[in-house]
Amino acid sequence: MAAGKEPIPSDAELRFIEAVSSGTVHIAVKYGTYDIARSPQVSAVSSGGSAFIALALHPTVTRCGRRTFPQAEKDHQGTDRFSDDQLCAACYRTLTPEDQERAFEHKQPEGA
Repeated sequence: MAAGKEPIPSDAELRFIEAVSSGTVHIAVKYGTYDIARSPQVSAVSSGGSAFIALALHPTVTRCGRRTFPQAEKDHQGTDRFSDDQLCAACYRTLTPEDQERAFEHKQPEGA
């Protein structure tokens, strides 16, 4: 299920995850400490090796509902450089008008 259309808190960070096979870039939100209950991602509360295992076993859920494992798989990878036309339209549509400009706050590919 896609995320609802409510504003993303200003302390939350947009993360971009690229599907390697298609080049589509999805949006995930990393919420701040106070908003962690809103996050569809599972946060590890322990430390050390158990925290790494917890992160590796739980997916990062994008705004369009896609479950990815960019930390441990070859099909998706985190990115901060992509062209605007690679952005997932379904992820973008989940954003409020106030948040839509944040989706374009990323580096452009070389030569673009």
